[in-house]
Amino acid sequence: MSRPALGRPAVVRSATGRSSLSPAELLRQAILLLFGLLALFPLYFSVVNSFKNPVQYASNLLNVPAALHPENYAVAWTQIAGPMVNSLLITLASVLFTLMFAALSAYAFALMDFPGRHLLFALVFALLLIPDFLTLIPLYLQIKALTLPSNYLAIILPTVAAGQAFSILVLRTAFEGIPRGILEAARIDGAGHLQTLLRVVLPISIPALVSVAIIRLVPVWNDYLLPSLVLDEAHRTLPMALVAFQGGGSATTSTPNYGALMASYVLSALPLLVLFSFLMRSYIQGLTGGAVKD
Repeated sequence: MSRPALGRPAVVRSATGRSSLSPAELLRQAILLLFGLLALFPLYFSVVNSFKNPVQYASNLLNVPAALHPENYAVAWTQIAGPMVNSLLITLASVLFTLMFAALSAYAFALMDFPGRHLLFALVFALLLIPDFLTLIPLYLQIKALTLPSNYLAIILPTVAAGQAFSILVLRTAFEGIPRGILEAARIDGAGHLQTLLRVVLPISIPALVSVAIIRLVPVWNDYLLPSLVLDEAHRTLPMALVAFQGGGSATTSTPNYGALMASYVLSALPLLVLFSFLMRSYIQGLTGGAVKD
């Protein structure tokens, strides 16, 4: 008697010959569907309530309003337009420079042989063991000691430095998985280390680069604490604007416009949703690329 292949869904055949899922598999699918709906609930809550006025919001938080109020998005946009541009510039610059420096370091650790290579990499890896909150005060004091201006540079430089350890670790693993024959062929053709990195290693490692970029992008986009300490009002980021906008944009604090506040949350999430919709396949490939070896 043949056994079902491991890792495949349990399938049973009915009397008519049709395939159907077993009760255990149906239960698993139902649980996954439930978790998926729970994960999407905050998005539904924000979108539905972003079209409500204060009276509709107070009456029922879960229903779709009969009369929509899209003007909430206009109110929200006036509050977060500038900070959203600032967050885009800071996030893109931070991620690009993080990938650039991490790729150079990962290439050296993975494909070059030099004295102390393993010790240096162990020190880089040890940085991952230090919690971020322990470095916040020393980092703030260092920024002030360097007299960095209270603009983009004050947040981009620390963010790039903070992302190096994790990025180097992931990219080094990806670079080590590249077949040696490809690298040797590039060297035979006369390619140096920089040409090999740019023309061979990076194109092959695009899924890993995308994964690292997304993993680093999300905390930079959502960071509130460090920007609130070092940035001035003209360069404030989106999380700072959302915290300042928690009154909902209303003229009085007694009747806050939560609809406009929810609209600002939806607008702030749109860039990440668009990014994930286009890069999800590469992101998953980068995460699972080193899981299975031929």
